[in-house]
Amino acid sequence: MIVLSHTKGWKVITQRSHGLLAAMIAYQYAIDLPNDIIVPTLIAIAEHDDGVAETKQNKNLTEAGAPRHFLVPDGSEKTDLKQYINVMELSTSKSQLNALLTSMHLAFIFSGKKQGVDKELTAFLKYQTRNRAAILKHLDIDKKYADRLYRLVEWCDAFSLLICMDKIQPEGRKMDVSESPDGDVNQTFYKSEDVIGVEPWVFKIDTFEIFYEYRIVEQLAFKSLEEFDAVFRSTPVRTQKFTFSK
Repeated sequence: MIVLSHTKGWKVITQRSHGLLAAMIAYQYAIDLPNDIIVPTLIAIAEHDDGVAETKQNKNLTEAGAPRHFLVPDGSEKTDLKQYINVMELSTSKSQLNALLTSMHLAFIFSGKKQGVDKELTAFLKYQTRNRAAILKHLDIDKKYADRLYRLVEWCDAFSLLICMDKIQPEGRKMDVSESPDGDVNQTFYKSEDVIGVEPWVFKIDTFEIFYEYRIVEQLAFKSLEEFDAVFRSTPVRTQKFTFSK
């Protein structure tokens, strides 16, 4: 979950909503790819954080009972692999390209983390390395091509997180997004309230709208995960819209 402090409590955005936003951005990205490549790539972008119901994960409450932002450590030396095993099963059941990009994303997010300490995580990542090599051979594509596709995944993921986590700087101040599929670094900034600019412009059209859904949870702490899940589900859904403009 993405959890931000709010005047009325907590602003909670699910990873799935963030993933959908990333796919909206990717859909407008001006990249020339055939249908059998771009569609699985869009699905990988949209679903890379799927695998479990976030509001039912024990790690998603802090010791004080507050909703836990995904970047806040849970204090455990071991990683709960359930989500990552599930998301690989889901992606593999769709297509080999979907599985390849999802596996590349897991390698990215776990780069250097807990390896050697967490033996189960280490074994899982080693298996994914072999899995990616087998998929590349099966699809008959080279690593350079796969890396370019994954940079689209990571670029859109990073951009979506900047938006959801309210990290884009105010007053037109520019900040880097990430490395683009072709190796450039783009910058983003607010042109006006809820209007986002990107330099250099990388999209197919000059203006388009995106959105993410969120909930304002007014209760600050919870006695159990079940209580949080019930409150979260009963909280009205809100929509935050933005316009991308050249």
